[in-house]
Amino acid sequence: MARNFGKLLRGRSVAAILEMATVVVLARSLSPANFGNIVLIQTYVLVVRELFNFKVFEAIIRFGVPMIESNEEKSFKQLLRLTLSIDILSAITATVVAIAAAPLTARVLGWDDNLTSIAMIYSSVLFIFGFGTAKGVLRLFDRFDILSKHLIVGPVLRLMGVFVVMLWEPTVFLFVVALTLATMGGNIYLNVRGWAEIQRRLSGFTLKKLSIKGWQEDFPGLKGFIAVIYWQANVDMLPKQLSTLMAGMFLGPQGAGLLRLSSEITKILSKPGELLQQVLFPDLVRMWNKGTSVFATLIKRALSVSTLYGLVFVAASVFGGPMVLTGALGEDYAQAAPLLSLLMLATTFELLATVLRSAAYAMGHAGKILRLHLMSSVLYLLMFTVITPYTGLIGPGLAACIATLVPLVGTWSLIRYSLAKKAG
Repeated sequence: MARNFGKLLRGRSVAAILEMATVVVLARSLSPANFGNIVLIQTYVLVVRELFNFKVFEAIIRFGVPMIESNEEKSFKQLLRLTLSIDILSAITATVVAIAAAPLTARVLGWDDNLTSIAMIYSSVLFIFGFGTAKGVLRLFDRFDILSKHLIVGPVLRLMGVFVVMLWEPTVFLFVVALTLATMGGNIYLNVRGWAEIQRRLSGFTLKKLSIKGWQEDFPGLKGFIAVIYWQANVDMLPKQLSTLMAGMFLGPQGAGLLRLSSEITKILSKPGELLQQVLFPDLVRMWNKGTSVFATLIKRALSVSTLYGLVFVAASVFGGPMVLTGALGEDYAQAAPLLSLLMLATTFELLATVLRSAAYAMGHAGKILRLHLMSSVLYLLMFTVITPYTGLIGPGLAACIATLVPLVGTWSLIRYSLAKKAG
């Protein structure tokens, strides 16, 4: 697990540097308002993507691990045909919806015709976003080296694209075109590598008989699991994306841009948490099923490392945030420093909750975890709406700090109870 996490962390670390470089190029090439408009367009497409993202890679791990260990290759192939069908249908539907709904979104956010057209162009990236099956297969067969490379491919292409635009003609339209093509390229890379791994591991696998029929009979419990993971993903991501759109409504494009900028920096914390969950989950499932005592020890170690990691960045943002923002982006962006520190603290809480969520999933508590995160998301959006008009830019940070404590405390209590019950 440590080896696989190291592979993903190396890829994510390089990707984080590249993504921040991309943000710096955009921010320095555009005014805060125009930078905010690009952020709002990206956020709109991300919201649509999450609405049609069923996270089928989690189902491949949950149901595929027992099949592979029991040499049930035929059933596993059928599972992949099902998840591929979901990927394809989701991508097509998301693209159509995003393009069709762009004019309505433009009315809410005050976009002109030019920005609306740009949003439609960027919506085309959704046609290539269906890579859940590829991601699941690579995780299942321990190809974290490929996943690590994929983490870098997209950011490299995006940085190259915005850098060329900056030197040529730095406009919102050309920046969005560059980001669109680069994102598509990264997604195509993952799908190609995933398909190659399927062909290498499963002889004779074809795309014939792709269908979503019969999945309840062939895979009992799969529909419920995908439903829980789907809602969990939306509960995790949508409030954060909606908060950017809400910041655009309350604080204007500049406020939305500063919130997105701060959130982008906090990915230094949040992304390793996602990677750690990907690495922990398959082995925690095996450990819990076998009843090994290493289960609790592993959780405690992961929490200790995560706490130390988070506190380092919280301290760095408090003492060095204003200087870094001013030096890298200019004085107009320094006002985001207090928000950045609050979001770093909230992300540390979220990082710990992510570790605990892997354990809770392995224990079979996915439904309860979903309810905890749903409560947290509702609380966040409610506090965001109430606080932000009075506190300004720090409102989203205060709301995030309070709301992220709900799943952290709740999941910890649930795990302690389950461990005590199993031991007794």
